[in-house]
Amino acid sequence: MTYEAAGKGGGPTPFVNAFSNPTVGSLRYNTSQAGSPVALCYGTQRVSVNLIEFWNFTGSSGGKGGKGLGSSGGKKGANQNYAVDVAFGLCQGPVAFTGSAHGIGGNNLIWANSGLAAGLGNVGLNGYAGTDGQMPDPVFASTDPNTPVIGYSGTCYVTGTPMQLGASPALPNISFELTGVQAGTAGPAFPNDARPDNIVTDLLTNPRYGAGFPAANLDIAGSLADWGQYCQVAQLAMSLLLDRQQPCARWLEEIAQLTASAVVWSGTSLKIVPYGDTSLANNGASWAPDLTWQYSLGDGDFIDFGGGSDPVMLSRSDPAQATNWLSLEFMDGGNGYNPQIVPAFDQGLIDQYGLRSEPPMQAHSFTNIISTTVAAQLLLQRKAYIRNTYKFKLGWRYALLEPMDIVLLTDGNLGLADAPVRITQIDEDDNGELTVTAEEIPGITP
Repeated sequence: MTYEAAGKGGGPTPFVNAFSNPTVGSLRYNTSQAGSPVALCYGTQRVSVNLIEFWNFTGSSGGKGGKGLGSSGGKKGANQNYAVDVAFGLCQGPVAFTGSAHGIGGNNLIWANSGLAAGLGNVGLNGYAGTDGQMPDPVFASTDPNTPVIGYSGTCYVTGTPMQLGASPALPNISFELTGVQAGTAGPAFPNDARPDNIVTDLLTNPRYGAGFPAANLDIAGSLADWGQYCQVAQLAMSLLLDRQQPCARWLEEIAQLTASAVVWSGTSLKIVPYGDTSLANNGASWAPDLTWQYSLGDGDFIDFGGGSDPVMLSRSDPAQATNWLSLEFMDGGNGYNPQIVPAFDQGLIDQYGLRSEPPMQAHSFTNIISTTVAAQLLLQRKAYIRNTYKFKLGWRYALLEPMDIVLLTDGNLGLADAPVRITQIDEDDNGELTVTAEEIPGITP
């Protein structure tokens, strides 16, 4: 899809007073570098540009200096106007320059220096959504001295033919709000965002830009669909911008952590399982946790650790040292996608033990305060209230157990009678014996 400028190829008119409502926020810079990663946008995000081509830089004099794209205008007599034909790369396509709930008149927002506008046509720019086989910009195709002229198939890019710079010969720091992959799948309350399971499935299996993970080894219809349903009802809607190089496993780890879930490799299948233990109905969906226990374990099931230790070892964290205040930093879509901090705290624990805080955690995959608040509260609850950790050893006949399974523990020394615990780690030794680490599930009875 092509988004063309009004007055394309003309004088400075499209850019005069095109940007208004000065905003102050975090700094974003244009880049112009070869070999930089092509960003991948899920949901709706603000994306900075990478300069990929420019030519036909001109300066003309006469009259009062005008307001160019991001320019502050000129004084009377400062009668120089600059222009350049330019192309900016944005991200992997296809995406859209329309459809954001934060936009104006159906057009997504555009930032240039401290100015704000909406709609490519209103600022004299041309947008190319990044479809396969998209044609080059017609002005570039007819007059660009750099050959061959290409259409950047599969890459979203923007051209100015020309971009009017006003009285300044410098390109503005410009960024665009883009409606990206899987936007609108997070439920009716979050039209800009994507459901996390759709993000993970596309990120791992997309044949063009995915991680090359076999779809047959991804539990799409099972645990991932259940996790996605959980995220929808819990209002954990994401807009993730992959704009830096890091292993795909790290992206998965971030997504799982922010949705209070765990990534599990189960034989030949990758699963994501939420820690949630309460039925929910919200945001156009409903979800119920699977609290089915797999085994009821007692003294006859445990293997002795040796050295006279108890068959079930308990480790309890000090409540006086537990985190009772944490905060997440998200990109506020209602405020120019600038970083904002959302705190979560337990006033009762603060009054009892004093403030126990930790540095803010980056959660830039959230662009709305509702999802960020939910994520912060879930993280706080796990840090503040999950205090008992159990370790025990089992024989090979329990080899079907895997992380996130629930078992019941009975141990007279610890006063446990069918206490439900959730497995978090299983280590197998050379003898085939399984050392299992599990955590308590407060408030749950079998």
